[in-house]
Amino acid sequence: MSVIKNGTAESTLTVYVPGLFAGLRWPASWPRGLARLLARADQISLQDEGFTERTLALFGLPKETGLAALARLGDGGSSDDRWWVRCDPVHLAVDGDRLLLLDNDSLALDALEAERLSVLVGSLFVDDGGVMEPRAPTRWYLTLPHPEPLLTTPMAEVAGRNVDPYLPTGNTRYWRTRLNEVQMLMHQALPGSHGGEALRQHANSVWLWGSGYAGRPASPVFAQVYTDDALVRGAAQLTQTQVQPLPVDPSPLTGAALVVLRGAQGPLQYGDTEAWLAFLSEWTDRWLWPLIQDMKRGAFAEIRILGDRGPLYRLRRLDMWRIWRGWRL
Repeated sequence: MSVIKNGTAESTLTVYVPGLFAGLRWPASWPRGLARLLARADQISLQDEGFTERTLALFGLPKETGLAALARLGDGGSSDDRWWVRCDPVHLAVDGDRLLLLDNDSLALDALEAERLSVLVGSLFVDDGGVMEPRAPTRWYLTLPHPEPLLTTPMAEVAGRNVDPYLPTGNTRYWRTRLNEVQMLMHQALPGSHGGEALRQHANSVWLWGSGYAGRPASPVFAQVYTDDALVRGAAQLTQTQVQPLPVDPSPLTGAALVVLRGAQGPLQYGDTEAWLAFLSEWTDRWLWPLIQDMKRGAFAEIRILGDRGPLYRLRRLDMWRIWRGWRL
């Protein structure tokens, strides 16, 4: 996917909102104001789907790029040629005969507890030469000098779902044995591990994903990236792009920039329609409308809006006169 084409990069602002497009089975439609605005935009079909795949495509990075190695760069890790895998703490919740993944963003895990648990988990890989790096309380990275074959699914694609179809493959016996050992160790280490209710507030397993190597530095696509996401920060660094934290409002944004807002993704993953609608309504009022006013004043020629699925929406100044276009999804 090429979001910014030659000749328009200097005057194009790209807004990436994972969770924007919920799909036909989602019980709620976009807030009316957002739907009316995007009805005026041109749609560009995209083939890449999912947060991680679309993030790589945005930066022009190959699909085989190691997501863990990339995110580690974004979390302050030094550039190296080692193999890395995300080994993030999660909670597996029993739901009948299923285990649902509650991702790392849903955990109450402070730095001291994260350090303690990551050391325990890392000890299971010491004999294989493994090193664990907890670069944030809920973002852990594991490296092995001679890793066993491993195929995984990004956490963003599993959150809120039954984990069984997404368990790691490759050397299945090795990795699933290690996961079973991790779960037993973490269960024993949890405070109140016999109390039932306390278990819902703590990590009781890890999710492996994003294995591979960071790859070579690439050419920049954007002049500036605004994000609080480690993977996006890493992609920006690999493409030699300046990164800034997400601002509180859109006033600092200029053309040739990418801004990433992830507030719709969690509600979508966990089926919370009210939170999804609330985020999109606030985003439309606080971000999208002010950006459109900036565009009308000539700050940039167009705004490109996309989620982690569905089409890209391209809005230009003259498009705002398309008031006859109806609400369409």
